Amino acid sequence: MEKIYDVAIIGSGYGGMLPAYKLARAGYKVVLIERGRIWKKEEYKHSLTLEYLNQIYDIATSSTLGELYRGSKIFGGGSTTNDKIHQRTPSESFDYEEEELHGRRAWPESINRQVMDPFYEELESLLSIRQISWNEVSMIGGNFARMFKDAGMSAEPCNFNIGPNCIHCGYCEAGCGREGTAKITLTSALLGPALRTGNLEIITEMSAKTIKPLRGGEYRVELVNSSKENLNSGADKLVFANKVIVGAGPIGSVPLLLRSKRYLKNISSSLGKYVSNNGDINFVLKTPDHYPDHYGFKSATSCGVITYGYWDKYKKTIHPGMIPIQVAAGVNIKRKGQLPWGLNHKHFLRDNVTHRLIPANGMGLVPADMSIGIDFNGKATVSNPVSKGQRHHIYEMEKILTETMNEVGGELLHTGDRFPFDLGGNHILGGARMSDDPAYGVTNPLGEVYGHKNLYVSDCSSIPAGLAINPAHTVGANALRVAKSIIESEGGRYEKN
Repeated sequence: MEKIYDVAIIGSGYGGMLPAYKLARAGYKVVLIERGRIWKKEEYKHSLTLEYLNQIYDIATSSTLGELYRGSKIFGGGSTTNDKIHQRTPSESFDYEEEELHGRRAWPESINRQVMDPFYEELESLLSIRQISWNEVSMIGGNFARMFKDAGMSAEPCNFNIGPNCIHCGYCEAGCGREGTAKITLTSALLGPALRTGNLEIITEMSAKTIKPLRGGEYRVELVNSSKENLNSGADKLVFANKVIVGAGPIGSVPLLLRSKRYLKNISSSLGKYVSNNGDINFVLKTPDHYPDHYGFKSATSCGVITYGYWDKYKKTIHPGMIPIQVAAGVNIKRKGQLPWGLNHKHFLRDNVTHRLIPANGMGLVPADMSIGIDFNGKATVSNPVSKGQRHHIYEMEKILTETMNEVGGELLHTGDRFPFDLGGNHILGGARMSDDPAYGVTNPLGEVYGHKNLYVSDCSSIPAGLAINPAHTVGANALRVAKSIIESEGGRYEKN
């Protein structure tokens, strides 16, 4: 007879590892399925070459090829390849009203900041997340904060999952060679304790092809070797479980559920819809001439500072990054009204790239009007029509940044072709979102898929709307909330940490 697990969890990032850890500690027999493998610390490289990045990231492009979206494909998911920022989502983001819902709240009514706070607190404890001191903020972050202070706005140090041995190499998003003592990841903090319960098994380098409900109420998960390009090929392994939690990220989870639609007969027609890019846009700021040099190659990927200076009026946040030379060489920087090429442009870059320019990421509340589908190989395709709501956000951001830079003597540089800014791709959310109404969401507020008992979604794809802040912290907190609901619904006791 095939072994039947209590829970099969697909994906080892925030949406998968955290429920695996909590459920294993609660006595559930859990199998954690990851399409990548566990990397040793010495395997991570200070490299941003396409050859290397292809080993650690899944990539999906928009249908226009104008935007690129990524998800981690190594054990530990986004915790191994993010820039460490873990900010709690502002209260107002949970109250975002969506036009598609006729002006109703996008989030389920039962979820707000007060509900999420205990789970934020628990995740902060699990991953040693803390607000860094100003002494730990790099010079490039200091110059960013100074510009906004000079414009009459505040900036503050970020909350990082960081230990004492960070060397500020700038390659956080390429994996940390000091994992566990510099970046505190899900793998370094939780995998060992979860395995020691004796209740967790791991399957790596296998991709979930389909999920099929069985007559007895169990589920069958078909797996294929991750080396296969075609996810429609025959199964290489079968896993059976009483419950399944899907936590493979939007470009993993949504395609999996779409490939499984022929089995999941009752799944909502909203699957693949209501996707948001979190208002993600990238741009570059030039510091005023009287500011000191900041040596942009000396920092972590995130410069450790964030501003909520635009929040009250515009519901936008901004944080700066550093400039590895490889990145600067590929950034499509344009000065407004001037050519993005030629001798003058070359001289400008020569004189400013490493010590005057600050790349930054901005986010805001935008409609969830993108969608995710699958191609003939069963892999993710993303449609981003850059709707009226997104365009309003883009040009509003251009306006307020231009005003701020003019006030302090800095300069806003453009990075896009169709629009002033590159539209990012780091923070894609939705596609299998939570909702009070199955017409507008795939799962109920506790993460359980409508029409399919004991099937859950717990990752970024379940987040109902853009957050206007880096999403990792909220995704992790929500995954803990889903795990708690499963344990307590069956009379178990959920213990923090």
